[in-house]
Amino acid sequence: MPRKCDPRCPYFRCLKKALKFITKDGRILSPRAVSALNLDPSSVEAWCTWANDKCSGYRCKYANCIKHALLPDGTCALSVRTRTVSRSIEEEAKAYEKEYMVLRDKLKHLGAKELDLDLI
Repeated sequence: MPRKCDPRCPYFRCLKKALKFITKDGRILSPRAVSALNLDPSSVEAWCTWANDKCSGYRCKYANCIKHALLPDGTCALSVRTRTVSRSIEEEAKAYEKEYMVLRDKLKHLGAKELDLDLI
């Protein structure tokens, strides 16, 4: 299930460098300190020191992802599963055969008859 980008993600960055985290006991921590301390994400609250308010996360125009995974609607591309298509060995062989024929024709056109190639 695709999820929205969260300021507690290690790849989330504030372009204003205004992101801080406030723990339940009132400590103010930088994002680097939160990741170094391995704090529980539910025990910290993201805070924007630039707006002096809660961080709005992906809705902020200064939100960025260092993995370039922040989609325009705020979804994290790292949480989206991609569909993989597996081809059979016969289909792979046909694809390589077509590629081989194209290369062989190009080499014939270039006059590669005297080259020591096993293609012609």
